[in-house]
Amino acid sequence: MDGVTLSEQEHAPAAAWTGYHHGQAEPATDVADVAVQPVGGRNRLSQGESRRADVELGQLPRRRPRLTGVDVARGIAVLGMYAVHVGPDPATGGWDLLFLPFEGHSAALFAVLAGLSIALMSGGRTPKQGLARTKVSLRLATRAVLLFGLGVWLTYLDTGYLVILAYYGACFLLVLPCLRLSAKPLAIAALASAVVLPVLSFILRSQIFPRDLVVILPDITPYSFAPGGTLGELLLVLLLTGTFPAINLMTYILAGMALGRMDLTSNSVCRRLLFGGSGLAVAGYLVSWLATSVFGGLNRIYQTLEPAAAQAGMTPAEFFEQNRLLLHGTPPTTSWAWELLSTGASYTPFDFLISIGLAAAVIGGCQLLAQRYPRGLGPLADLGGRVLSAYVLHFVAIALLWQKDETPFSVLHFVEFSLVALTAAVAWRRWIGRGPLEWLLHVLSKWPNHLLTDDKIPAQRGK
Repeated sequence: MDGVTLSEQEHAPAAAWTGYHHGQAEPATDVADVAVQPVGGRNRLSQGESRRADVELGQLPRRRPRLTGVDVARGIAVLGMYAVHVGPDPATGGWDLLFLPFEGHSAALFAVLAGLSIALMSGGRTPKQGLARTKVSLRLATRAVLLFGLGVWLTYLDTGYLVILAYYGACFLLVLPCLRLSAKPLAIAALASAVVLPVLSFILRSQIFPRDLVVILPDITPYSFAPGGTLGELLLVLLLTGTFPAINLMTYILAGMALGRMDLTSNSVCRRLLFGGSGLAVAGYLVSWLATSVFGGLNRIYQTLEPAAAQAGMTPAEFFEQNRLLLHGTPPTTSWAWELLSTGASYTPFDFLISIGLAAAVIGGCQLLAQRYPRGLGPLADLGGRVLSAYVLHFVAIALLWQKDETPFSVLHFVEFSLVALTAAVAWRRWIGRGPLEWLLHVLSKWPNHLLTDDKIPAQRGK
């Protein structure tokens, strides 16, 4: 079963990095914490100019609405992660098949939400400019390093699960040139990446790191820094051949940024995300099914598996189903037909389009539901607001509770992890506020706000 990522929320409408509850408003106190500013397309002052104007008018800083639905979507992604890591294996059939939708797609939802948070952090509907964008860039770069180190440490626990944080850190650096883009170019870039990047990856990997279905993929671990390794090898794994190649992950990041540049406080926008995203996912599944089951793509895949299947005493179809989850990260390079599959976390064009559609639908739907049922969805929002802590601590719990060769997969373990996480998140929000690791990451990455201040440069006109 695959690992999933966390996503940051550095904006006023969410509790992940602020310490405020989803039912409260929050004062605008930090240029990197205030990112959602639904102002209907009006020109805005810089943070420093806005504060000076408020002081001159004798007003307090404006308070921003919260996007509770974004936190709820994060909470759903966390529960999806628990379903994948400790829930029952859908391959066993029966009622366990109910857990099949979480395979691969919870990781994609996290990645899309990461891009959404980066968009909100960098200005929301109107991208930050000048000094404000420089601060955001430096904070993201700092967090990239911190997440990379944290990801390497989690692999040291040797839980047997894949950890995405190191690859996530690479994405935080790759995304910096895109902070200035608005929703439309980001959406175009995401759709283009969903088609072009898998093709480019296939071509490059065919020459550099060809693989079959059954193969142990390289990963970023403490052993990656052992004597004899090179920086080039590390970057190759991080960007192209690893378990979560950052180049491919950027498709989800760009899609999330496009969503974050939209007016997510608008019900009509959220309804379009819900129905449009659902339509995109259904269309992706349908076209993939036609390409594989009707037009012969799956038969071509079976042909590449015949030698390995014969050696294992199986038919190619049986061998494929038994090892289907090994598609994770990068599809095999033995045939272009592999790129026609829609398997979750395979990073094929259809997997990208389906996962982006599902993520958009979940985010839009959660935003709509959060307005109608804020109290009922409160625990999910609290959990989603402390997603980094939930992600890291669940690996620690797995390492303490089970040996690497043990199988913790059961409905009971999923329920236990979920209840403990929800209860702890609600209690932590009520009595303390920002999650422990969220607080640490926030403190360690806010130095640009102190080093670069608005009063060190003259105010700019026309903003």
